Amino acid sequence: MNRRALLRFGSLLLSQAMLPPLPALDRYADGLPDPPAARRTVIAFARAISYGVAIHKEPNLSAKILGTLMPDSVLPIYAELETDSGNWHNKLWYEVQGGYVFSAMVQPVPWQLNQPRTDAGPDGFWAEVTVPYTDARYGPSFSAPRTKYRYYGTTVYKVIKVVKSSDAPGASSTPAASSTPAGTATPSATATPFVPGPSSDLLWYQIEDESFPGLYFVPGMHLRAILPEEFTLLSPDVSPADKKLVVSLREQRVRAYEKDKEVFTSRTATGAVFKDLGDKGDFQTPTGTYHIYRKTPSQHMYGGAAGDSDYFDLPGIPWVSYFITTGIAFHGTYWHNDYGVQRSHGCVNVLPAAAKWIWRWSLPLNNPLVRYSMSDTIDGGTKVIVQ
Repeated sequence: MNRRALLRFGSLLLSQAMLPPLPALDRYADGLPDPPAARRTVIAFARAISYGVAIHKEPNLSAKILGTLMPDSVLPIYAELETDSGNWHNKLWYEVQGGYVFSAMVQPVPWQLNQPRTDAGPDGFWAEVTVPYTDARYGPSFSAPRTKYRYYGTTVYKVIKVVKSSDAPGASSTPAASSTPAGTATPSATATPFVPGPSSDLLWYQIEDESFPGLYFVPGMHLRAILPEEFTLLSPDVSPADKKLVVSLREQRVRAYEKDKEVFTSRTATGAVFKDLGDKGDFQTPTGTYHIYRKTPSQHMYGGAAGDSDYFDLPGIPWVSYFITTGIAFHGTYWHNDYGVQRSHGCVNVLPAAAKWIWRWSLPLNNPLVRYSMSDTIDGGTKVIVQ
C-alpha cells in the first residue's frame, strides 16, 4: 500500500469500482439483494446518522430544505465539495440524490456484497461490514429476531463459525460444508463485484462479540474477510525509534512522522468537555508523551448508564490502537462524521480508513490470530505525543 495514496483522507477513500449503485430514494434494508442500477456514477453512499437530516437545494445551510431523512436512510453520493457554508471546522458537503447534505450529518458507507467463505477455520477470521448496515440476529435467518445491535458499514468483527441459514432445507447451526480450504481469503475489495446467486443468503457468520460471544449472526455476503496482507506492517524498513504520532489538540489533527518527515495526516475529533455533566464532564484527551501498547482490529465500547446523556454502547469499533492505560486510543468512528472539533470521551476519533493506516503503520505488530496484540512493555510501541 502506498503511503502517499492515503494522505488525502478528506475525500471518501472509496473506489467507484467497489460500489454498486442505488436507485433514486430507495430505502436500504439489510435483507435486500444486490442494488439495482442508478442514473449517475456513484462514489459512495450516505447513511443518515440522526433524525431530520436535511436535504438542501444548494450546498448551504441557509438554502431551501427539500426534505429530511430518517436515521439509517441511505442515498447515493455523486460528488463531494467544499463550500463557505457549514460550521467553523467543517464545510464539506455531499451531492446526493435529490439535493445536498452537510457531511457532518451522514456517514459515508460502501455497498458491496461478497462471496461468503464456507469455513471459518480453527481460529476464525476478521471481517468488515461492506453494506450500509446489517442487523445482528439471534439465529442464522432473516426471519430470526433482531438483537438491539445494528452493524454499520466499515465496522469490524471476528467470525468464529460459518453456518447454513436455518431457512435452508435440512440446515442446522453447524458449519457449512467446505468447498474452500480453511484459511482461504475472500476476493479483495477491488475484485470483480460479487453477483448473488440463489443460495448466496444461505451462509451466515456467527460473530464473536467480546461482550456477547457467539450469540449473534449476520449474513455472510454482508461482510468482507480481511486479507492477511492487511495485517502487515507499513514502512517495515523504518526503525521503530524513528516513528512517532503527534496529535495537535488545537488543530484537531494527527500527523505521522518517520524521523522528521511527515508521511501521513488526518483530521481528528479528540476528547471534549460535556458541560451538562458538570464536574464529571471533562473528557479532554490528556497531553503528554505515550506509547501504543495494545491494538485490536475491533472493540465493543460502552460506558455510562443507560438513559444518561453520556451513555454509549458501540459494537465493532474498527482499528483500535490504545496508548493510555485508561482506555484512550486511536480508532475509527461511525456514529459521527464531524472531524476537526473536540467531541469524544477522550479517544482520538478518525475516519475508519485513517484508523486502519495508523493501526498498520504503528507497533506493536498485529497478529490476526489473537484479539489483542500487545507490546512487551508499556513503552514498547510507537511513540504518541499529544500536545
